[in-house]
Amino acid sequence: MKTITIKLLFGACFASLSPLSAQIVDRAKYPDYTDKRNPDYALMQRHTLGVRNAMSARPDHVNNAETRFFPPVFNQDGGSCGSASRIGYMFSYEMNAFRNLDGTNPQNYYPTHFVWLLTNGNSGKDAFVQHVGVPSAETYGGQTYSKLFGNQEETQNDFGWMTGYDKWYEAMFNRMLKPANFPESTGTDAGREALKNWLWNHNGDESFQSGGLAGVGVAAGTMTCKAIDSTPTNDKLGVTGMKCVDKWGTGVDHALTIVGYDDRIEFDINGNGIYGEETADERGAWILVNSWGNEWQNGGFVYCPYAYGGPHFNKDGSFSNHWWYPEIYKVRKNYKPQRTIKLKMDYTRRSELYLMAGVSADLKATNPDKTQALDHFKYAGDGNNGNTVPAPEIPMLGRWVDGKLHTEPMEFGYDLTDLSDGYDANEPLKYFFIINTKSTAEGSGHIYDASIIDYVQDSLGLEIPFDIDANGVNIQNKGKQTIISLIVPGRGVAAPQNVAVDGGVLKWMSPKKANLSLTGYEIIHEGEIVSTPDADAESYVLPEGASGTYGIRAVYGNKRSNAVNVNVYASTANNKCIKLLHSGLTLPGVFDSKYNKATIEFWIRPLSIADWNQSAGPGWGTFMFHANANGSFTAGWDTNNRLNVPSALSLNKWSHIALVVNDSVMTAYVNGTKMASVTSNSYCGIGGFGDLIFSSEDENSDQNAMYDELRIWKTARTADEIKADYKLRYADALLPDDLVAYYPGDVVTINGTRLLCDHTGRAHHGSFPNDNFAVNDGYAQTLKYTANTFVHINQPEADAVEGQYLTLHATGSTNISSLRWTVPGAGIENLVCTSPTISFGKSGAQNVKVVAVDINGNETEADTLITVLPAPEASAVFKMSKNKVVCGERVTFIPQNMVDGQSYHWTLEGASVETSNQSCVTVSYAKSGTYDVTLNVTAANGSTAKYTQKINIVETAPKAAFDVEPSVVVKGNQVRLTDKSQYGSAHSAWTLSSANNAMQGEGEKLCFIPDVAGVYNVTLTASNDAGNSSASQSRALIVCNADSKTGLNFMPAAKARVELTKVPLSAGQKKFAIDWWQRANTLTDVCNGIGENTQSLQLQTLPDGQMRFYMAGMCASSTTSYVIPNEWHHYAVSFESGKVRFLRDGALVSSAAIKNAKVPAMNSFALGCEEAPMSGMVDEFRVWNGVAFDTSKLRKLHTYLIEPMYDAAVKAAEADGLSVYYHFDQNGGNVVDATANQNTGVRVGFGPDGDAWSSSKGVFAINFDDKSTDVSSSYLSNYEAPFSNTGKVYNDTANKRFMTLYGWKENGDATSSKRTGAHVDTQKDNAFTITTGWDGFSRQLNDHKAYQTVSLPAGVYDFTAKYGSFEGEADGCYLVAAKSDTLPSTIDIIEADGNANSGFVASAMRAKSQTTLNIVRFILTEPSTVSLGILANMQGDRCMTIDFFELTQYPLTIIKGVADGIDDAQISDTPHDGTAVYDLSGRRVFNPQKGIYIVNGCKLIKN
Repeated sequence: MKTITIKLLFGACFASLSPLSAQIVDRAKYPDYTDKRNPDYALMQRHTLGVRNAMSARPDHVNNAETRFFPPVFNQDGGSCGSASRIGYMFSYEMNAFRNLDGTNPQNYYPTHFVWLLTNGNSGKDAFVQHVGVPSAETYGGQTYSKLFGNQEETQNDFGWMTGYDKWYEAMFNRMLKPANFPESTGTDAGREALKNWLWNHNGDESFQSGGLAGVGVAAGTMTCKAIDSTPTNDKLGVTGMKCVDKWGTGVDHALTIVGYDDRIEFDINGNGIYGEETADERGAWILVNSWGNEWQNGGFVYCPYAYGGPHFNKDGSFSNHWWYPEIYKVRKNYKPQRTIKLKMDYTRRSELYLMAGVSADLKATNPDKTQALDHFKYAGDGNNGNTVPAPEIPMLGRWVDGKLHTEPMEFGYDLTDLSDGYDANEPLKYFFIINTKSTAEGSGHIYDASIIDYVQDSLGLEIPFDIDANGVNIQNKGKQTIISLIVPGRGVAAPQNVAVDGGVLKWMSPKKANLSLTGYEIIHEGEIVSTPDADAESYVLPEGASGTYGIRAVYGNKRSNAVNVNVYASTANNKCIKLLHSGLTLPGVFDSKYNKATIEFWIRPLSIADWNQSAGPGWGTFMFHANANGSFTAGWDTNNRLNVPSALSLNKWSHIALVVNDSVMTAYVNGTKMASVTSNSYCGIGGFGDLIFSSEDENSDQNAMYDELRIWKTARTADEIKADYKLRYADALLPDDLVAYYPGDVVTINGTRLLCDHTGRAHHGSFPNDNFAVNDGYAQTLKYTANTFVHINQPEADAVEGQYLTLHATGSTNISSLRWTVPGAGIENLVCTSPTISFGKSGAQNVKVVAVDINGNETEADTLITVLPAPEASAVFKMSKNKVVCGERVTFIPQNMVDGQSYHWTLEGASVETSNQSCVTVSYAKSGTYDVTLNVTAANGSTAKYTQKINIVETAPKAAFDVEPSVVVKGNQVRLTDKSQYGSAHSAWTLSSANNAMQGEGEKLCFIPDVAGVYNVTLTASNDAGNSSASQSRALIVCNADSKTGLNFMPAAKARVELTKVPLSAGQKKFAIDWWQRANTLTDVCNGIGENTQSLQLQTLPDGQMRFYMAGMCASSTTSYVIPNEWHHYAVSFESGKVRFLRDGALVSSAAIKNAKVPAMNSFALGCEEAPMSGMVDEFRVWNGVAFDTSKLRKLHTYLIEPMYDAAVKAAEADGLSVYYHFDQNGGNVVDATANQNTGVRVGFGPDGDAWSSSKGVFAINFDDKSTDVSSSYLSNYEAPFSNTGKVYNDTANKRFMTLYGWKENGDATSSKRTGAHVDTQKDNAFTITTGWDGFSRQLNDHKAYQTVSLPAGVYDFTAKYGSFEGEADGCYLVAAKSDTLPSTIDIIEADGNANSGFVASAMRAKSQTTLNIVRFILTEPSTVSLGILANMQGDRCMTIDFFELTQYPLTIIKGVADGIDDAQISDTPHDGTAVYDLSGRRVFNPQKGIYIVNGCKLIKN
């Protein structure tokens, strides 16, 4: 390839990168696409090669997917391609390549959906990898879904959130730096070389075991691939016939991952019959992996010729010459969180919440100095970026795989290490937890527990709890903030005090008193130790001409304090500016906090003016400003909330720009004059996005200008302040407190890197992406200092106390160059320091004086008196973080009155740590018993105190918890149940229950091979000598009869549909049926249309789960809740001469009549209709002519629901009327009809091929072998209509109509003749009836119990109540089975919340409009006395009639355990000979690559 070719291509690509002419992206198909690039110019420079790389040249081919670090190829779920590429592949691989871990182990690859589900949650994958981290797939419960939450989509408003601090803490270790892009494209020689070097060996970084990966976006929806042509070279390489990209589509809609390259492969790009012409760019290819499973192209991979290394083609079929700027992830190496927050809270409308943490060094502060938004919790969880108003009533944990909204408190953690950066954690710090809510917020909730955990003082975590009472802290709504705060004691490794440079000498004072012995100091410059003064030293003479950053830290043996840094500037009288020549600038952390009021101001002298150049900010939707070609200046939050200033900028002329944000108002000033403003109804303040980046993406949006006096403020500067100061320079000694960062224009060198110097001392030094910058004073304008010099000493906010440390502050004019303090009572005289920390030796009035020297050497002074209080006597009283402590549980001991300058010594008998000199200590106890805890305290004045408490450590019953792996299997394959209970489980008893089967087993780890299909609820009862507890999970194990392979995922929602090429039903038909398997998404609107329209024929589902059958404008409806979202179920609807039957899972649910008795003429037939779009996933779709699934046909129907229909079965079914059969076992193209009718389904509106075809595991999980026994007559009495009565009137409002039930117990006054409760209604077929309001009954009925008490043997039982032909208004009522001689109360049921230890099982009854049967299942492990009945809560005009009660018993199978084939793996190069192979999630694999698989119930590793 000739350089001239690449230069032309590179030039052609520039125009495409301007925001005004960006490439076409279909965000409905690629929702987490970002067009914001972060060029990393370090990628263009080779690292110095180490020993490993120095011995070899770069090879001509690399494929990192062949290394042990690469995860298995997988099939993404839904439109999650961005997370699949970046998290599933890149994140997983980069972590493993650095840590040297096996990429096929679920502990070492990472789940896409932990990140993907928050795509519409104001965070996104870039924020997650930097700030949150990602748990392993094993911890999360799956890779593309979680077995805890089930299959869910990012557009849903109820997807599950992960709970458990340990899980969140694990994620904190797995982090990346900010994702970066190659600054040169793959259309240049330099860009290709840089990418290959990264793929080869991470650009020479020997801390990795192999090369890197890179992510790109492509137009995959209409891409075409072809076989690589045969040439002698290609034949020799073995690539002939393998698939390569022939053409990309025209609009970016998918993400892929580059795993390698091959310089050897030949192509004929120009079609002239000559292969491998370098002038035509015909040699070499990138190797890409897709997330569409391992049956796509070359086992999930594809070659892309270098010549097509870009996102898309033109509509005429030619390559667009838009090239990739690949994205890479850089591992945050060896990262460990040092300080975290642990939280336990709930809230009823989660998308109303915006969570933040904050910190301040001022222990009296009521608001933090610095804040951090907690990504994942930024108005998230409604699938709509928090914009749904009112917010949906979804609790924080959302909906789980059991179908329930989980309202229990969510426990989680967040890393505060970065928030704490810049603060000395050896000193006490005040932390804040802040909950913001929207002004429209209606939800409610509580903070139950919160604590800060420090992992530096204690590797297991020193936990300091917030002070929260037993009722928790109420969370405010309606736009109000909820703030809690906590002072965390310092770590005690004190740093030198009052560090300053005075006349070329670095001076300091000794650290605060501590329990540690000071052994010396270390002076640091440019990252190197340049001197090690003794412990009594107080100064260090700087070298002549010294500049840059000098630091000093205290040494205590093997411990070192934080370094205190000072910047030494080269003195200059002239103003300087920074010149950026097609470069950029990053101001780190200046907007870590969210500021409701802020100001950004700077002088700018443009060297060129173009649309979008001189741009800065994270982009529209957050904040941005930029120049325009006509000299105007644009700034704002988004394109609907922005301002424009005409003629603000002039070529080669200085202009002063000030942007002031005052809540929802943004104002622009030019040269001190207000020019424009915008008021937003959507935004308030700016910040929370971290770095302020002045773009360097390309020549259309980079910086080509000079900048001077750049200032960031955390206040909204007034017009007068801006006018007064915009022509002034500032001196360093006494900068305003509200100045976040200040850049006069000079550069400082730190660790060999030149940075734009921040003079505030907060170290927000600006970095440059390349070397195209220079400090310039020739073009810098003349700016002066203020001539008005003044200084004032601030009165301390905290009390001054004898022997305790106090920091003094002054305010003054911006021209002050130094301050000298004299405090006789603290032994301070002429101390050069901006804010000295001192300690008074005695109490009383003490004089403080400061002398300020301005930039011209003029002096002014101020003095004040400070009243110093006497030192308090030492106090050793302490408290414990927990009142009840269990063996092995950690507990923290905290002094009640921690005072600066005190020393502490703990003695902890029997604890994991028996002595400690920390102010607080966290320990555990291995054995039960009563132990002494003693604290000795020495105060600053020498007084001492001692205090002892006893702590009682108890044994406790286990807190049951378990894991099921895999959660979905085909019967005949192994399942492992693992007891993960806390507090030690000596015995583990398991119960598994499905519709027609129940099993029991024992063992901490129980491995077995299920042979009965079904959806199983799993209960673990864990016990030890102290007691037992139980935990249950609905739908925890799904056992399928057969492998359903793939189904069709209708994505993007509201657009995707399948149009049948032929209408499968004929006009005039009087008999037909449609059946299919579906996992419907959360029902929020009319959806899941099948047919044509409501005027001809259509099925559709309503938000309440009701299905409607329309024919010729007439409608028949199922009961509500017929369609169950987020679960696989089989649905069948049949029509026969006006009667419509709705079946689910092979059973009749309801039926209805319709007047029109025949099918009208139809012009089309589709899955997915305009007024009712498909929402979810479909499998096994069939249309039957001349068939109606009445009772006589159910057995026939059942045969089709347990396994796929193969050729012989299809042919036989055709004879019975089967006219369409879509099994969806494809990975692309239109839908194939397996019948002879070849009624192809044309896919319309779908995303890229592979996004649509997803695993449908969970289909065929149904069992029709009913082995139950009706035992009603054996144990119940008077259980069916006509119900017997005692002959006594129950309520005499009607003449002997309402009679007393025989054989049933009720609460209430049995002697009253006007009772309200369960009775026999003689005018309603003598049904069991409960009425309120009507017929003279009371309008309110609470906690009414009607039940029978029976003695039952051990077994599995269903207690059923069936409605009759009359009312069934059961809202507020429960069907209950209780191991007691009575029923529980309603409050008992609510508080138990399904707890398996409650001694009862209660099922909320559904109304007759939803079902005809209510069922509660219970399991008895031993013979028991049980009360069975109804707990009623009714009000108003309501009536419920029961036709019969039924008690059904099921056989209980004892589980026979097998050897753990998952742990005891075999190793093989050939995993199977036709035997079914499954991955660790239970998914059938047809072309196994290297990895771990399950074969015949055993684990097998393929090399």
